[in-house]
Amino acid sequence: MTRPFPRAAARALPKAELHVHLEGSVDPTTMLSLAERHGVSPPAPDEAGLRGWLHFDGFPDFLERYFWICGLLRDRDDFALIADTYLRSAHAQGVVHVEFHVSSSYHIVEREADWSEILGGIVEGCDRAEAETGISSLLIPDLSPHLGAAAAHRALDVVLAERDPRVIAVGMGGPSDNWPEEDFASAFVRVRDAGLHTVSHAGEHGPAWEVRHAVEEFGAERIQHGIGAMDDPAVVALLVERGIACDVCPASNVALAAVPSIDVHPLPAMLDAGITVTLGSDDPPLFATDLLAEYEHAWNLCGLDEAGLRALAENSLVESFADRARIDGWRAAGSGGNES
Repeated sequence: MTRPFPRAAARALPKAELHVHLEGSVDPTTMLSLAERHGVSPPAPDEAGLRGWLHFDGFPDFLERYFWICGLLRDRDDFALIADTYLRSAHAQGVVHVEFHVSSSYHIVEREADWSEILGGIVEGCDRAEAETGISSLLIPDLSPHLGAAAAHRALDVVLAERDPRVIAVGMGGPSDNWPEEDFASAFVRVRDAGLHTVSHAGEHGPAWEVRHAVEEFGAERIQHGIGAMDDPAVVALLVERGIACDVCPASNVALAAVPSIDVHPLPAMLDAGITVTLGSDDPPLFATDLLAEYEHAWNLCGLDEAGLRALAENSLVESFADRARIDGWRAAGSGGNES
């Protein structure tokens, strides 16, 4: 029999979300607002209809929805709105810190948009949410490998030239087919030389070699997803020995058929193997999830008790790129404030 999930206790835990895409965080209410602002006909006339439309069938349908949402994001105010809106939603779930992945290659290379305006809008939204709720946030521009290494360097040129203190790392997101043939590693050398952290999507739909490649070639300090690592004990050992966390998103993995069902998700095996795991919602409206729902999946899948939930929340704080003093404060609050 399934044990009731202690939602109030999970919400009260100070926690970070380290794997959520800003462009994929836009909820139906905000979609309608943006569509009206820009004179766009939405695919459904109301929030209930949009929630239904967001239920996709297969990866092409997912991409169609994702890029329709991206097409609504046109100016500084749009990016300020979506950052502010998501952070308030996260704060309501007990999140104290968010690290947004932002599709920099898409905006800079594919759209040829003004990155300084986009970045300025995101920062404005983050600042506004922090001033009113106290929630902390940082930004991780992602490079898109399907555009090639030259395009990755082009996007990185702009990202490094338009630095803001909230930009804390650079990531890699997207298909890995050309990783071995093209020189993406040199982009991450530039990232580290600029004093930024490095992360990478790997092992979502792909095999364990992606995870090893991201760690050894890109210097990834965290892996987004990483579930494919479980196919190779040597890669599991690499993650454990180097203390590299995987930012896992169970609902996303099921929705995008990286695993056939939630019941066979490898999260329990990852924890049993000693891999450090944090939980994320990835693109929450598209996967009909939120961060507390991901904690509920972990509760049910792994047979956790409240101490197990607390350990996952603490992982998310410790593995974040937030200032150490803030992390220590959040951890101290979490060790004694779980009844509130």
